[in-house]
This record gives sequence, C-alpha cells and structure tokens, in this order.
Amino acid sequence: MNARIRILSPGTPVLREVTGDTIRLGRNPDSEIAFDPAIHAKVSGDHARIEPAVNGFALVHLSRSNKTLLNDQPVETSAPVKVGDRIRLGFTGPILLVELLDDPAPDFSSTVQADEHHFALLRGTAAANRFTVGDGGVIGRDSTAAKFVLDHPLVSRAHAKIGSIGERLVIADLKSANGTFVNGVRIKKTVELKEGDRLDIGPFSLKFNGRALISSSRDNNVELVARNVCRVVKNATTGKKLTLLDNINLVIKPKEFVCLLGPSGSGKSTLLTILCGRAAPDAGSVTINGANLHANFAQLKQGIAMVPQKDALHDSLSVEQAMTYTAELRLPADTGRSERRTTVSDLLSVVGLTSRSGTRIRSLSGGQLKRASLANELLSRPSLLFLDEVTSGLDEQTDQEMMELFRMVADGGKTVVCITHNLSNVEAFCHLVVILTAGGKLAFMGTPDEAKSYFRVARLGEVYKKLGARPAEEWEEEFAKSSYYNGYIRDRMPEEVGADDEPAPTREAPKRKLELTKVYKQASVLTRRYKSIWWGNSSALLALFGQCMLVALLLGMAFGSLPDISNPMERAAKSSTLVFLLAVSSFWFGCNTAAKEIVKERTLYVRERAINLDDLSYLFSKLGILGIIGGVQITLLYAIVKFWCDPSGSVFLQWITLIALMFAGTTLGLLISAFASSEEVATALVPIVVIPQIVLSGAIVSLSGLSDILSRFGIASHWGYRALSELALNDKYPAKALVFLVLHSLIQYGATYAFLRFGDKWLKRG
Repeated sequence: MNARIRILSPGTPVLREVTGDTIRLGRNPDSEIAFDPAIHAKVSGDHARIEPAVNGFALVHLSRSNKTLLNDQPVETSAPVKVGDRIRLGFTGPILLVELLDDPAPDFSSTVQADEHHFALLRGTAAANRFTVGDGGVIGRDSTAAKFVLDHPLVSRAHAKIGSIGERLVIADLKSANGTFVNGVRIKKTVELKEGDRLDIGPFSLKFNGRALISSSRDNNVELVARNVCRVVKNATTGKKLTLLDNINLVIKPKEFVCLLGPSGSGKSTLLTILCGRAAPDAGSVTINGANLHANFAQLKQGIAMVPQKDALHDSLSVEQAMTYTAELRLPADTGRSERRTTVSDLLSVVGLTSRSGTRIRSLSGGQLKRASLANELLSRPSLLFLDEVTSGLDEQTDQEMMELFRMVADGGKTVVCITHNLSNVEAFCHLVVILTAGGKLAFMGTPDEAKSYFRVARLGEVYKKLGARPAEEWEEEFAKSSYYNGYIRDRMPEEVGADDEPAPTREAPKRKLELTKVYKQASVLTRRYKSIWWGNSSALLALFGQCMLVALLLGMAFGSLPDISNPMERAAKSSTLVFLLAVSSFWFGCNTAAKEIVKERTLYVRERAINLDDLSYLFSKLGILGIIGGVQITLLYAIVKFWCDPSGSVFLQWITLIALMFAGTTLGLLISAFASSEEVATALVPIVVIPQIVLSGAIVSLSGLSDILSRFGIASHWGYRALSELALNDKYPAKALVFLVLHSLIQYGATYAFLRFGDKWLKRG
C-alpha cells in the first residue's frame, strides 16, 4: 500500500504528488518531499517521515528543534495517519494533506476521526462497471431490487428495466425520479437498444456494445472543458455589440479547485453561468466528460450544483428543516425517511453545522449561512460544484475557513469552480487560478504561484494592476504563446468527440411534461415546507390576523347594529356600503398577502426549477396555504362584523362569497408576484390593481358603456358586491356572481402558471 502526499501550502512552485512505502519530509534534498530552506526555514533537514504501520501508515516525528503537528496536535514520537489528515511541519510551516491509494474500505467506527468520515461521504461509492446484458434485468441502486446496481442517490431503487422482445433488446423507464436517457433523450416508453447507444442514468453513462453495458461514472470524476467559448450581447447604452467572453479555452480536471479571477467586467460571472449550463454560449462549446453540456443538460444537470452569491434558503426554517425539505424534493421518492435523515445529518457534520442544526437560518452568522447553502447543494451528491462569490462580505478568518472547506470538498472528489474577490486565501487552498482580463479574454491559467511568477508580482492581488497596464489583446496573445498555455490547456485538452463517436440528442431542451404523480408528491412536500415557513414567521401571521380584526372593529364602530336602524332607507344605504367594504377588504387581504410570495424567493425558485421543481406543484402549495391563511382572515372579519353589525342575508352565502373574493385577490396577487422584478415593484402594483376594484365595483357610481363592460369582465369586486348587496337588501343570491368569481380565480391562476412555465426570460431577472 502506498501513501500519496499533496502539498497545499503557499511557496511551492508546482503542486506535487509523491507515492511510496516510506516518504521523508524535510529540507534534505534526498527527501521524497524536499522543502526550499529559503522559504521554509522552520522545516528541519530530516523533519518527519510517513511509513507503513500495522493498521496502515504512521507519521514519525524526527526533528529535534521544530514540532510536527498532526491535525494541529504535536506528535511526540509517532501517530497513525488516516485519509484526510493534515500535517504541519512546525507551527507556521507548510501544510500537507494525506491521501491513501489502494486503501481498504474504511471502518466508520467511533474510533475513526471525523475527517476520514467526511472524505468518505464526499467521495461516494459510484464506480465504473461492465454489465453483460444477457436476457436483461432491472437497473437501480438497490441490490435487492436490481440486477445491475448503480450506487448513487440520484438513481432510483428500481430505475429502469432491460428486456427482450423476440431478438431485440429493449429498455423501459420504471417511473424513476430523475429519468432514463437514451442518446440524450428522456424516454417515456419502451425503446429498442442498438449497438452504440448511450444510456444516462443519474451520474452514469453506459455505452451498449451489442452484448454489454460499459459504465463510466461521472460521480467525483468530472472533467470540464470549454472550447472557444464566446458571448456577445448588445450594449444597452450604445446599441452596439459588446463582447463579454472572447474565445475562452479551459480544461478543469477532476478534484481540482479552480478560482476565476479578474477585474470587474472581465466576464467571470458570465463564464460561470455558461460553465454550469444556465446560459448557452454564442459560439464554442462546454463539455462534461466529452458530452456537450448544453445539448445534454437534462441528464447532466443532476450532477451540477451551484451556490449563488445570494443565499437561497428560507430564513424562517431551521437548518435541518431546510435541508430535509430539499432532500425530499431532490432525492428519488423511494428514498426512505431514515436514509434522508442520515444524509442530512452527515452533511451537516461535513460542513461543521451539527450543533446549529436546530437554529433558524436567519440567526446564522455569515459563514454559517454559507456552510448551510453548501450543504444544501451537496445533498444530491453532485460531482461539479460552482461557487459564485460566496465569500463576499465575510471577514478574513471566515473566508479562510470557507476556502479550506471548499478545498476539502475538492479533495473529496468534486470538481470545484469558484469566483472570489478576496485573494488572501487563494494561494493556500486553490489548485489553479483562471485570470480573465477586459473584454472577457483569457490572460492566464496555472497555479497561484505560477501566476505571481508569470506577472512578476509579489502578491496575487497585484495582478489586477498589471492587467490594466497593457491592452487585453497583448495579454491574451502572450499567454497563448506561453508554456503555461501548453501545459494547462493545449496538452490537457481532450480530443473533440465527433458525431460518429458520440450519439447526439435529437433536441437541445426536452419539453417539460406534466407528470401527475410528480405533481402530487412535490405539492405535498412544498405545502409542508410553506406551512413551516409561515409557522416559523409567527410575527407575520399575527400581523395578518390582527389586520383583519382591526378592519372588522373599525367597520363595527362605523356601522353599528344595522337591525337597530329604524329608517329603512338609511338601513339599506348602510347595508350596501358595509357589504361593499367587506367585498373590497376580502379581495385586498388575498392580494396583499400573496403579492410578494413568489418574487421574494425567486432565487431559490429558479434554482430548484432548474433541477426538478414542477411549476404546478409550486403554485398548488402557494394557493393552498395562502387560501388557509386568507380563510382564517375572512372568517374572523365576517364573524366580528356579523356579530356586531348583523347584516341580513344567509350567513353561509355571505361567507362563501367573501372567501371567493379572497381567492380572486390571492390569485391576482400571485400573478403580480410572478411578474414583478422585485418585492418593491410587487408592493407598488397592489394599489394599482385594488383601486379599480373600488372605482369599477358599481358601488360608488353607476357604470355604463366601456366602464360597465370592464366591470363585468375584469373586476371581481363587482360580482362580490352585487351578490352581497342582493342578499342584504332582497334576500336573493345571483348564482352567476359566484361563477364569475370562480372564473376570475381560475383565469388568474392559469395565467400565473403559464407565466412561470413559459416565461423563462422574465424569470432570469431574479
């Protein structure tokens, strides 16, 4: 068994890996890992060594003058070394990370340190296999249900089935959560398997050679390649073309932690958005293990995670609650409750939030919030992780902790790409930096130390000043001719897969089809989550219920007991005015409560929708909980007014009419929230839609002509007032009023659904 040491510390010209039975560490030039005495003065000539021991490897301390630390604890003579252990040579010396090759399966007993368990969790267990198809069988993650086992949480227990019809082999999806793809197309019915076909199931790509399925796993094995990527937009001011990215070529290998650096306007965020598949380039391509990312996004997206700069978590939920609901949404439906609970608990342990699992998101510190966002994205065990300025605004110590955590995630097997403006910890923890300059041109790619040498600066932060001293075209041309370009891009660039080698998908973006089982399951999860969000925001609930009670009390004081009014004309006038105010208030309650409920969580909605969120399920959950809240408001309002003022008419018909008005207001509020670009815009739109409900209701002035037509077909309060006034004055109820109120709600709900489902360009604003 060999040990492999990876240098993490600054001052090392090249990231080195050494293997062997015994590895010596020190300034002695004969050491397997030798340190430059000019840089590491506190490292002794023969400082320490790693050697075989009874149960693996041991770290042996040799230096007489300087300490050797294992996981920040001094080693007196020797200590066992395990996966993920950190070795420091001297209290201020270089840091090394230990990895073991050909290591037997770890024993996760209580005696094993947490770091080893964390690395095992991050690595996962998926591996490449060869399956001889024979007469077929079930493909899935559960060995008791499947003949061909693909062990990953994105694979259902029984995912797909291969069978034979005559001499033909066919494959059918078994209602899996994340789908079965043949040559890039998600299958909905039985499909014949032909030699050369490619199956994508979870992170596995399986090639059919006529007799067997040859599996290659993307689990912790992602090579990300950008070829000649360009992005050009129209300048909003001048109307001319503006180049955001210009012919970018990159190769990022598995287990690399890469930082995208560059001055403002150099295209970092645009490049990140294209690399993660959320936007397509105008020219060039992005591939993951040879598969075109944008053409095959439907089957590749499950293995991609992105932690945005703006944290996309509901702040009224606890950390554990938020992650549990995410697990229910993203993991297959056949994932058991105990399995989900264990996954959540393990990831909280990985990011160091076990002690804060019951804390509400709003009460976390900045660093803890970033850790929670990271854990949330790691739930489905992605292999490619993007970090968009997630350390912005953090203090230096927290930034260091986060960068160290990201490095641990990369060493655990993930491919990690990060944008950061804080360069103080890039040298210590990143494998490579990609530096862009003005106009989205590539100025450099290499290790942080190589970047300092290339730009002839002492600190990485001085690179930005250097970039501004020369035209961007010169930096681009110089780098293209350098040995660094050859070493990190040209020599690492894989051969481009041709059409004959890789079956292409028949469409770039699969249609979003309605699946009732998925709608029901997600609606259930989302409704429970939405209920928990409101329950965790008790002050907002109290304000809503206090609001309706205040209106009811004001109406009671203003109108008094209507039966006690002896003058029939006065009683009729007051009754008409009272039911009008009840109608408008009911509509306003619904609209005002719903108007910000989509726009305020748009970042999270867009993120979840890109993964697997169904729009109809999302709207069901909103309307269901908002309907309950509005129903309580209307019941309190009507109960107080009925008890105090006692308007004549059927109690049930009056109540149900007010409920219908509330739903009409709620659905219009949801439409506003879906359309609005911000919470402020949504708030401003509420009066604009409520005022016509007052003016065109028919209660203030008689309407005719165009105003009457608008009132009948576009104003819910017109029908609500008409129904309530007929009840109060004539004890009659026009049934068509309720029909029109229901139609208003259905049309507005349908418009909201259509906007969410098809308004992708608008949704990108969030």
